[in-house]
Amino acid sequence: MQSSADVEHEQNGSADATEGRRPAPVLAPRDDARPACKDSTEVARHYGNMRFAMFTVFSAVTGGLLAFPFSAAGSAFLWAPGSARHQFLLGAAGLVLAVLFTAAEWRISQLVAFYQEAAFNKHDFPRPGGHRIWKGVIMVTMLAPYILSAIFWLLYLHGSLVIPVSRS
Repeated sequence: MQSSADVEHEQNGSADATEGRRPAPVLAPRDDARPACKDSTEVARHYGNMRFAMFTVFSAVTGGLLAFPFSAAGSAFLWAPGSARHQFLLGAAGLVLAVLFTAAEWRISQLVAFYQEAAFNKHDFPRPGGHRIWKGVIMVTMLAPYILSAIFWLLYLHGSLVIPVSRS
């Protein structure tokens, strides 16, 4: 089976289908890279993987907190005598989790950037164009779900959002 590049090569009849285009940079340490560079890229990869594992845990726990009021036990809990305290506990738990995960994600983003910069500064790892801008875009993208969750729970605690619970 031919790849699309092989097909393009045959259709164009040229010796090189990528002629006139700059090759994409290889984003991996060079073969002769110092061991410290390889270590820093491994650590950056570790933190990158950890951020997605943390987001999975955060999503599951936050989903559970959001789903709780819609369960039979949750409805009874939130409509029981003294339910204002119960509603506060639900909102406070969500807010505390959102703040803690935001802080952890902020730190992980800083560590990933630190180890990437260490590899770039040793000149063993090529720096992609626009790295500084994309580093900021990625940090905002990764922090946004946590910050939006914190805003949701603040609005819930303030009473601006009401989770409809059946009184059955």
